Amino acid sequence: MRYTVASTTDISASISKSQKNFDLVMSSAMDLQIKLANDGLAASLDLPDYLNVPDWSIWQDRLVGFSAEPIVMVVSRKDFVGKHVPETRRELITLIRSEPNFFREKVITYDVNTSGAGFLFASQDVRQSDSFWRLAEVFGGIKTKLVCCSGNMLDELESGKSILAYNLIGSYAEQHAKTRRNLQVVYPKDYTLILLRSALIPRESKNKQAARQFLTYLLSERGQSHMTKTTGLLSPKSQSKLNQSNFKPIRLDTGLLVYLDRLKRKRFLREWNEALVQ
Repeated sequence: MRYTVASTTDISASISKSQKNFDLVMSSAMDLQIKLANDGLAASLDLPDYLNVPDWSIWQDRLVGFSAEPIVMVVSRKDFVGKHVPETRRELITLIRSEPNFFREKVITYDVNTSGAGFLFASQDVRQSDSFWRLAEVFGGIKTKLVCCSGNMLDELESGKSILAYNLIGSYAEQHAKTRRNLQVVYPKDYTLILLRSALIPRESKNKQAARQFLTYLLSERGQSHMTKTTGLLSPKSQSKLNQSNFKPIRLDTGLLVYLDRLKRKRFLREWNEALVQ
């Protein structure tokens, strides 16, 4: 077996160019995955009925979500001693505005120009909140650092170069927080986006049957149980945990294509860059 790791944007670009090199594509960028499937580049999953995959986590037998992951904020405990840790985006805006020098060049988030996952989270923020662009302008005013990946954000927090990270994938944050007690993971109370990490089989895959067998195991009760125990990821079937009032699952449907429209994407990136890159 050959396992290749790449950014979500690179994954999408690679499969758009040719589907012959890979048998299974797994990504956190739900919108880019939907686009690949919608463009006819994904084969039928042909999954067994007994898997009971939730309707909201599968799209047209071409794309399926296998884990549900909250999108969180992470703060440095030692830097917030005696300070209120923001629990909503409005609280974060108010706190930064009250102490801009404290936060200057100490906040970090995705660069949505280069990160597919970061673009997805930011565009979903716009759909969920009327305060997102105010937050973006506040971030720009304190020279928020922009990076490609969750790992970079966590490294910055651990080194002390940053004190708050915004829109991190929760599974990464929780894993680091287990051994690095200075990290505090915050699940925003106004809303916490729930990402579906999804998988598809490329249309021209040379080994579709093996890919289907792996997905069948991963989505089985045994596979999902093993995943949740060893990684801390939530199963899309974990309704008791996903039904929290502040959790807002991102549905796996063509609504995700809205901000991938060339003009809408261009406009969104222009507004984002005008706010953040000041």
